[in-house]
Amino acid sequence: MILQMNIRLVRKLHLSALYLTLALTAQVSSYGAEPASSSPSTTDPPFPIGSKFSRTVQKVTGITFISDVIAGQAAKKVLQKKLGGKVKVKVKTFGLTDLVAGKVKSVSVSSDGGSIKNVPLGEIEMASATPIWYQYRRKEGKSLGLQTPILLNVKGNLSSHDVVVALGSERIARSMRGLKLDLPGLGDQQLQVVRPRVDIGEDELTVDAVLVTAGAAEETGVPIKIAGRPVLEGDKIFLRGMKVESPDIVEPEKFSAFAEELLNPIVDFSRMDRKDHAFRLKELAVSKDVVHGGGQLLIAPKPTAAVAQSTRAGE
Repeated sequence: MILQMNIRLVRKLHLSALYLTLALTAQVSSYGAEPASSSPSTTDPPFPIGSKFSRTVQKVTGITFISDVIAGQAAKKVLQKKLGGKVKVKVKTFGLTDLVAGKVKSVSVSSDGGSIKNVPLGEIEMASATPIWYQYRRKEGKSLGLQTPILLNVKGNLSSHDVVVALGSERIARSMRGLKLDLPGLGDQQLQVVRPRVDIGEDELTVDAVLVTAGAAEETGVPIKIAGRPVLEGDKIFLRGMKVESPDIVEPEKFSAFAEELLNPIVDFSRMDRKDHAFRLKELAVSKDVVHGGGQLLIAPKPTAAVAQSTRAGE
């Protein structure tokens, strides 16, 4: 019975936190000034846990060790099936009784070669920087899901092969359709990126693609090659020193300066903030064939219906 409850808890805990994280990283994220560390916080958790005496007894008798192993193995089995590739999971618990209550000290996950919906994740590591309380069963006065905010340290590497495969997936391809540009004198122009190819060089990204008006035949498109140096500035990623090449561009230098002003920032993380999560990139580095980054993801409990209703009423 306890084993089944542990498996249910860890399965829901990992899938909830991990899926949110990967949903963001699959769209844009490269991360990392602060390495993903599995070291739990030394401060007391922001929620009640078992007494010190109870936790000491469980630790001395080996119950806490067993609960760590059970939780880690259950989570690994679920994530291995969900992501594929190589998966490692480490769970630190306060003790078995707190684990059954949905409270854990820390969780760390590493994945290599996995994917979500055919979008490769590359090498990725995540580790909670704060304790976690996840309500996985119905209880009077408690909503299901996270009970307190959690902070995750995230870092990862993405190869050019991973990028090429991702661009070939329908999910990413859909996000690249309908690119809107506000061109002087022409107003909003909706463009479509066709057959994009990415090369990751030393501190440089190069994209070869065809731009067509949304809905038009590919033969009417314009081949274009854009190269630049990705730079992290605050909450945004800019492509600096941009160079644009195309047989249809008469003055490429002037157009490159215009494109750099028009397209930057290429990523603005603050625009992706939601009521229940926000991501901040801390470090970005590009080397031969690999994009590396690391940052932090904050996940908050979803607002209850009453809170959401009062928030809408106050707007």
